[in-house]
Amino acid sequence: MPSECQHQVLQLDPSPFAVLAGYSQPTVQERAAAATLSDRASKPVTVNSNRTYPAPLVLPHDDLNYDPDCPPQSVNSWLGEKSRNKMSAKNGRDTLYIGRVPRIGKEVDFMRNWTTPKVEGVDAEQGSPDVQLFVDYMAAFYHGLDVKLLDKPLSWTVWGNASQPRRRANLPKYVGLAHGSACTRIRVRNAPDGTFGAQLNLDDIIDAAIAMLPDNAYALLLLVDHDIHESEEDDFCCGRAYGGSRVAVVQSARYNPSLDVGEGIDWAHMWPFSHCKYFVDKLCAVEEVKARPPTKAQIASSKTGSLRAAVTAASSAQQEATALWFSRLARTVSHELGHCFGMDHCVYYACNMQGTAGMKEDVRQPPYLCPVCEAKVGHAIVSELKAGKEEEKIVWSKERHEALSNFCTRLRNDDVSTAMWIGLNGWLAESAKVI
Repeated sequence: MPSECQHQVLQLDPSPFAVLAGYSQPTVQERAAAATLSDRASKPVTVNSNRTYPAPLVLPHDDLNYDPDCPPQSVNSWLGEKSRNKMSAKNGRDTLYIGRVPRIGKEVDFMRNWTTPKVEGVDAEQGSPDVQLFVDYMAAFYHGLDVKLLDKPLSWTVWGNASQPRRRANLPKYVGLAHGSACTRIRVRNAPDGTFGAQLNLDDIIDAAIAMLPDNAYALLLLVDHDIHESEEDDFCCGRAYGGSRVAVVQSARYNPSLDVGEGIDWAHMWPFSHCKYFVDKLCAVEEVKARPPTKAQIASSKTGSLRAAVTAASSAQQEATALWFSRLARTVSHELGHCFGMDHCVYYACNMQGTAGMKEDVRQPPYLCPVCEAKVGHAIVSELKAGKEEEKIVWSKERHEALSNFCTRLRNDDVSTAMWIGLNGWLAESAKVI
């Protein structure tokens, strides 16, 4: 969807609000060192060499606003994480699995209505994105790792007499998640904000995921079309990973673009347009941070580079709802699986592994991995799983970027692309020059 805003000046550094929030980006040298196994950069690094990867924006109500002192996790500290599941061909755990969205059995047909948000004009028959797309994207994002659909059929079913709707709330106390010959009890409650007809309990779904984990799984991610919550205090929870248990769960319901108006999401400033200085200044103004004219350096750095390539490429993109839905979920699925690799939230750069404090921030974040986080994935796959040498990581990175670019091109050819995918393809083409 073309925007009236031209996004002429880009915010490559933390926003002016970041200082008030208490966030300070690690120095250029610290960032370079963090991407090495030794925690030491081999030579001095210039600012220009890191322009491919902008800083976290740190806007009001962002995750780093609430937790500005979140400790950075370098490659070296990641290597030493005791809870990290080290990749190894010897233990046979070499496959990422994506579970199909559980089928809704006839005996619990009332659950079908729980997947539709209570928003005027929403098509009740609208389904979530094709799960095979997630498998194909994860195969590119985690290039070199085998990614498969979970063979086991999954379905929602009754859980004894407790699955009979209660008169007062018109909800059952429990439903069952059947996986193969087993079934796990899942608690049900009303959605506190009333957006959906019911919510399912995340911890119970995690228990089911652990129970169905294949022996050769490095990690398993389950997709569910229902709204979920983790604790009684939650309004909702979009997803969660338990890396030590090698499982993750992501819901599709809250990513439905039909909720965007209520969430206050600005379609014209989702990534890559989220780094538009005009947009950033506007959001900072709510905290009485006065906007300043762009500096000569900002103007100059906004004319070239990977982010400019992403913005230019994405400027003519159309935002079709189902394609937009998939793009948001794909970014979250890759993020949660990153936790299964042992990666913490990234504080070095604007990165796919950043933490998020809400849907507004979620759509502002990039789909790429920064140098620190990509180095972790590269070491896990190339060095640990495949026993490759250091120089093979460079080859792997180039092949990974090419695989991601091919996926983006495929989506565009199939007419299911969005500004995020088109922008990512532009970003990949430019960033490939500095690998």
